[in-house]
Amino acid sequence: MHSKKPRSRQEAIQQKRQSTFVGREQQLDQFRYNLALPPEDWYFLFNIWGQGGVGKSTLLRQFRKLAEHTGCITAVIDEGTTSVPEAMGRLAEQLGQQGHPLKQFSERYKVFRQKKQELEADLEAPQGLSAFLGRTAAKAGLGLAKQIPGSGAVTPFLDEEVISTQAGEWAAFVAQRLTNKDEVRLMNHPEAVLTPLFLEDLSQIAAQVNLLLAFDTYERTSDFLDGWLREILTGQHGELPLNLLLVIAGREQLNPNDWSDYKDMMARLPLDPFTEAEAKQYLTSKNITEPQVREVIWQLSQGLPVLVAMLASNSPTTPEQVGEPSGTAVERFLKWETDPQRRQVALDAALCRCLNRDVLALIVGNEEVDALFQWLTKTPFVEERSDGWAYHDIVRTQMLRYKRRTSPQSWADLHGKLANYYEKLRSDLGLDEHQQWNDADWQQHWLNWLYHYLCQSPQQHLSTALNQFLLVFDHQRQFAQQWAEQFREAGKDRESEELQRWGKTLIKGLNTPMTADEKCYKIVIQMWTALLKNAALGAKEQSIALTWRGEAYYLMKQYEKALSDFSHAIEQDPNYIEALALRGETYRSMQRYEEALQDLNRAAEDIELNSNSIGPWLMFRGETYRSMQCYEEALQDLNRAAELDPDMDWSQYQGALTHQALDQPEPAKANLERAIQVARQRYEGSPHQSWNTFNLALYYLVAGNIEQAKQFYRDGIARNATATSIQDAITDIEDFLKSLPQHPMAEFARQVKRWLEKQI
Repeated sequence: MHSKKPRSRQEAIQQKRQSTFVGREQQLDQFRYNLALPPEDWYFLFNIWGQGGVGKSTLLRQFRKLAEHTGCITAVIDEGTTSVPEAMGRLAEQLGQQGHPLKQFSERYKVFRQKKQELEADLEAPQGLSAFLGRTAAKAGLGLAKQIPGSGAVTPFLDEEVISTQAGEWAAFVAQRLTNKDEVRLMNHPEAVLTPLFLEDLSQIAAQVNLLLAFDTYERTSDFLDGWLREILTGQHGELPLNLLLVIAGREQLNPNDWSDYKDMMARLPLDPFTEAEAKQYLTSKNITEPQVREVIWQLSQGLPVLVAMLASNSPTTPEQVGEPSGTAVERFLKWETDPQRRQVALDAALCRCLNRDVLALIVGNEEVDALFQWLTKTPFVEERSDGWAYHDIVRTQMLRYKRRTSPQSWADLHGKLANYYEKLRSDLGLDEHQQWNDADWQQHWLNWLYHYLCQSPQQHLSTALNQFLLVFDHQRQFAQQWAEQFREAGKDRESEELQRWGKTLIKGLNTPMTADEKCYKIVIQMWTALLKNAALGAKEQSIALTWRGEAYYLMKQYEKALSDFSHAIEQDPNYIEALALRGETYRSMQRYEEALQDLNRAAEDIELNSNSIGPWLMFRGETYRSMQCYEEALQDLNRAAELDPDMDWSQYQGALTHQALDQPEPAKANLERAIQVARQRYEGSPHQSWNTFNLALYYLVAGNIEQAKQFYRDGIARNATATSIQDAITDIEDFLKSLPQHPMAEFARQVKRWLEKQI
């Protein structure tokens, strides 16, 4: 450890100020005591949690200051971080700025960012690649029309099982574009490559100085950080330095079950609103001692530290300067400010979700923006975050309500200005249609535009926003999730029940997996039906909504309803290939093969001209030809589908059935072996997938391996298989029996079918 320089008077003054911080003496004392211990005796993890406004972020900052005072090096990330690689990158950047660069990690992370940008800009990049490379797509819909085992074609409402299937397509694309094997592994498995380097570099720094890494607003980032942090602690990525402290702050405590192994080494710090004694202690530290003033502040704040600090910030000396207890804290704060310009800025700037100098200049003009921005960012209710500054949620909510109720026209005008501002930023990026869907800045500008557009006038703009939601959904399902969130957020801030209702409907529909049961399908159908009934949709938008409602009917095996929706979708937009392809697949499932071929031929031609995702549709068409006993045509499509994607095991299986029908045992055996190999690899990577387990069992059945077939059918049931997945397994056996009734495994297949029927 390096020696510390003597303290200055300024440092002593600062420490004295910190010692009176917002009454959290118990938590601060516990943290100070921990720092004084040898690292082997530390609580290595401090978990702060509590409702909005209780001071979690402020306490985290105080912990950092206390640690830095002892010579510790610190870094922090918040909700501005969107993936594990980015989290490591931001922490490394901060440590480097303090003279402790993470050299190995930073060099490799630079390559990752460069290659990620190149791959995302590729015109032939498959949909969803950006989320795959950053590992941000937990439940994003990223694929084609239907989950086809092993094909890479998936429903737009994906769960974690389906994501792993789609990942094969993304990984194959990366392997095609990059020739360096190390770079391929880096892009396909960034966490596995970067984390060991990150930890190695941290260990080198820790040999010189203690470290603290902080994670704020964890409720926004835990989805992708929580598992990663626990992997680190179990040693999956290398050794963790002994003298490294972690501080995690969020609205909920860390899951006691997931973190139970560390309960004896973790300090759990739930934060409640101030007691009256704590609030008065804080006010005393701010030289506010007049009893009536203290009573008014206590009544208005209800003990929330952020409001206590706000109400005390201008040092009121009489109750009149605070106002009557019946008024809102916001009104009292504005009455304190004698400068009318600052008073107005405090209100108007609250409309911005993310604040910076340029946005403030739009509101107040350029002449005095620097002074006003400096003043505003030093107020107790504005916090600096990784992507700019933002009002504390509680204060912003009150200010928005006050602004909208006292000046509705100014509210609308400012939101209109902000919407135009973000639309111009989006346009100025100059991205083509392919680039923009993978560009984070372009997406963020559009989300900001939507929020302000809806806040300006929900009645006037709702229909346009719903139409655009459908276009967004058609291009990138993950982005559609964020788009839907804006309806809910704008509805809350605008106090619009209709916007909030639409937000709830869209989010619920998008987050419902289409791989479960009839109840889930109905939720999705309700979303599309609501859009079709209640939104003034254009022809293209109607086609999109009808197509994906039809897909839900198709998966429910309600084929007539599905056909009706697909046909109406094609009437609205004859060139919408998804509707054509899905109608063709529906006809095939109904054994209306000639009609199926007409649609699948048209879809395949259009897909081949406009997309790199022709493989699954060739497989559909090949399967149709096989069902029609047009075996040569079937093999032509199935072989090409397998060439385009060797990991599409279902096309290999269909090829095996076709070769067996032609009495060609050797190529049939080769196809089955490849299908088993691919499905087995997927099973070993994600053994919880019941549908993949059933497919693997089917392949073993057709290959004549009875023991393996039994094992995987039993395993599929043990994986809590749904009635839908079991019925699909039965349907696959029925198709096999219909295709090859004299196959040596036919009798065994009938036995398995009867057993599966009893499991439903």
